[in-house]
Amino acid sequence: MKILIADDDDITRLLLGAALTNLGHDVCEATNGREAWNAWEGGEFPFIISDWMMPDLDGLKFCRRIRAERRKDYTYIVLLTSRTGEANYLEAMSAGADDFITKPFQKDALAARVRVAERILGLHARLRMANTDLERRVCDRTDELITALQAKNEFLSRASHELRTPMNHVLGFAQVLEMHALTGPQAASVRQILTSGAHLLQLIDRLLAFSKVQPDDLNFLAFAGERLPLPPSERLTR
Repeated sequence: MKILIADDDDITRLLLGAALTNLGHDVCEATNGREAWNAWEGGEFPFIISDWMMPDLDGLKFCRRIRAERRKDYTYIVLLTSRTGEANYLEAMSAGADDFITKPFQKDALAARVRVAERILGLHARLRMANTDLERRVCDRTDELITALQAKNEFLSRASHELRTPMNHVLGFAQVLEMHALTGPQAASVRQILTSGAHLLQLIDRLLAFSKVQPDDLNFLAFAGERLPLPPSERLTR
């Protein structure tokens, strides 16, 4: 793991660097907060051990700047300090610190905190991968739904047009028949054809309108729940 050490004390950096190198980590050093910030901006350091009191940019301001960046990859920050007391710890936690190492540090305590950092960073990495996979699945499913909706719209549109043409022919011939002298039963049959045909055309028009509704337009719910008036002949038989 790449670890950034930020401390203006040469001896502390030397001891920390040696201990972390012995634990198998890749160590980079910064002598003040400004150098540490530039190093973090230009590289990938998932783990930082920073002194609280540093020139140019102290540990708390360094923490706040990192947290304000909101990178996808989480940065685990441990503050190295001789300060004690609940108020100091609360201030550091509010600034974005994850843990503390008290000066002078003990190698066993340092190793334990590094193991904790590795576990937490591992959890963050797995969570990020799971989120990425979930986003990919959602995108794939959204694309499938869009394709299905487009196919549905195309089918409804074609079906509506194919139904309208012969229905217009039927109504046209019925209107021609209506112009001729008809017996009572014949005239009633023609009126039935015209009434039922008009009703079917209205249904076809609504089917065509429904095929043009966009997925995010909820007006089709009202359309779907609205019932068409029945033809007079059907009203009488119910």
